[in-house]
Amino acid sequence: MTKEELIELLRDLKENKSKLKIRLKNLKNKRLELKNCEDIETSLTTSYGINQDIHSKNKVSNKVLQKIEHNNTKKTQIKEEIKELEKEVRELREKVDLAEDRIEALKYRERKLLEAYYIEGRTYEDIGNNVYFTLFSQTRDKDTIKRIVDRAVQKMLKL
Repeated sequence: MTKEELIELLRDLKENKSKLKIRLKNLKNKRLELKNCEDIETSLTTSYGINQDIHSKNKVSNKVLQKIEHNNTKKTQIKEEIKELEKEVRELREKVDLAEDRIEALKYRERKLLEAYYIEGRTYEDIGNNVYFTLFSQTRDKDTIKRIVDRAVQKMLKL
């Protein structure tokens, strides 16, 4: 993995987590929808009309066939959507897990500063004055923060 790919993973981590949650909810809903399609009963009705008791036709209405065909097309469509969602969920999960596993290898200070810079999109100066101060009651200049973040990225690349 190159440094650019790693940085891209870190920058997209928050967005990918959100997408993953949304896709998982969509996948769950589609599976429920598929289950509901399979549970639908179709009832047979005969087609009697006004004064049809004289010439009783006793034929099965076409509504049953239409309902069965509609259910089958709906099932195949939902199954295709589920396959696409599962593929997308796998890809997103790989990206999220890859980034999170590498972040876990860092020490607390490195992790917080790296997350603030790449994931939250803060500047080195802001991190040195606000984040570092919040964490350790001290301030650091932007060069020191940059050096810590660069070391953390290099550490992640070695994994």
